[in-house]
Amino acid sequence: MGDQGIPLTSGRLMLRTSGLFLPCELDNRLEKMTGNRSATYQRVWFITGSSTGVGRALTDAVLASGERAVVTARTPERLRDLIERFPAQALVLEFDVSRPDQVRQAVCEAIDRFGRIDVLVNNEGFSAALAQELAPLGIKVITIEPVSTHGHRPGDSIAAAEGIIAAVDADAAGIGNRE
Repeated sequence: MGDQGIPLTSGRLMLRTSGLFLPCELDNRLEKMTGNRSATYQRVWFITGSSTGVGRALTDAVLASGERAVVTARTPERLRDLIERFPAQALVLEFDVSRPDQVRQAVCEAIDRFGRIDVLVNNEGFSAALAQELAPLGIKVITIEPVSTHGHRPGDSIAAAEGIIAAVDADAAGIGNRE
């Protein structure tokens, strides 16, 4: 058994999903990510807390710009419209940063679906489990402090989201050259 009471099989972690165990190649995440670049570079965002506020504004802006996103919320039903509007670009997952089992599963599902994660925007507060899963992958991480307005008027989620995208775009040369 693994750390979370999840069986290990031949060195591969098996994640429980709807009563079934699905393989997750934790050891090969970095290899999968670096081998999955498309000819036209399109970032893959992993955005926590995507159902409201800055998280939702950022999610909408990222998907509307044609990029792909793993969008998470404790109540994923609130994100149903994203699946309808962006079926190929959005992966909607139930996610609580305080639950290591959900963190590991979400990271594996993201890499399985999109081949990599380029940018993590952690809108739900610090998560040791999330930091541990993503540290070896060399991902650009942005943590949003709930009490900070990041220089914008309180409640101006769209401006804050635009600021986050601008910051990531400014650092894009570093992200694009990870190959």
